[in-house]
Amino acid sequence: MRVLVLGAGGFIGSRLVARLLREGRVGDRPISELCLFDLCALPAVAGAPFPVASVHGDLRDRHVLDQLFERPADVVFHLAATLTLEAETDFRRGIETNVLAFIELLERCRLQASVQRLAPMLLFASSISTFGGELPEVVGDDTFQAPATSYGTHKAIAERLLADYSRNGFVDGRALRLPIVVTHPGPASGSISDQVASLLREPLRGQRAVCRMAPDSRMALASVDNVIGAFLRLAALPADALPAVRTMNLPGLTVTPAQLEQAVRRRLGANAGAFIEWRPDAQVQRIIDGWPRVFTSERALALGIRPDADADALVDAFLSSESTRP
Repeated sequence: MRVLVLGAGGFIGSRLVARLLREGRVGDRPISELCLFDLCALPAVAGAPFPVASVHGDLRDRHVLDQLFERPADVVFHLAATLTLEAETDFRRGIETNVLAFIELLERCRLQASVQRLAPMLLFASSISTFGGELPEVVGDDTFQAPATSYGTHKAIAERLLADYSRNGFVDGRALRLPIVVTHPGPASGSISDQVASLLREPLRGQRAVCRMAPDSRMALASVDNVIGAFLRLAALPADALPAVRTMNLPGLTVTPAQLEQAVRRRLGANAGAFIEWRPDAQVQRIIDGWPRVFTSERALALGIRPDADADALVDAFLSSESTRP
């Protein structure tokens, strides 16, 4: 089985690659070749039990797609994107990468399905940002999507395209909308999601964190390992086990900054001192308040995809990743 990972050098992508190399399979299907793509050159992979190829460049470049699809792909994990802040400041680049390049990717899948009679499985990372405006207390799979950012709009468009190409049999599309994913190892990016991650990362590294949201702000989070486990669970299922609608929310764990602080303190000890500086910011608070507080999915839960257990599990997941980080 030939597997492509697009965005292999990113936070989620690099952890997914490490797990694929360790396990050597997707579900019960062994990997025969792994092809990794990212914007920048990736380090060489040594000692893998199967060939590992690396392609770097811009996903908008058709020559890149030529290299990725020089041989038929069985499974494609699509994690590459222009993220929220860049999509807002560089509108054209955002839509070219997140929508137009995605269409070209779907077209390569359609061509492969037509010529090779092999429709690849395409696993797509969508986002909590497809929701916006006045939201209900609980945001489920079928909550109306009214994205408030270009990035969220791009993801919503991609979901519809994936569904239509799947309906026509050109791809076997499967998508998860991700909540805030923690804990990015850094360096700090200044994004809102990274500000949330810093409430775990900095104190657990002996550094002081600044929290710019109210201690009781409710947020939906998922550990990166839970995200990867959910994608692999989704990839392992036969098509007839999936619901008719293949896009679903990844159930998130609802926590507050105060609960994250308490979980870190339980790990550091009662005498850890003040490791979070509470410095409320009205703009940050508005953004946080505009995101789903309770993020769930009847579809995902029915497939055995679960949220992280509690805030302590998020702490444990980060410390586990730290122990293996170069």
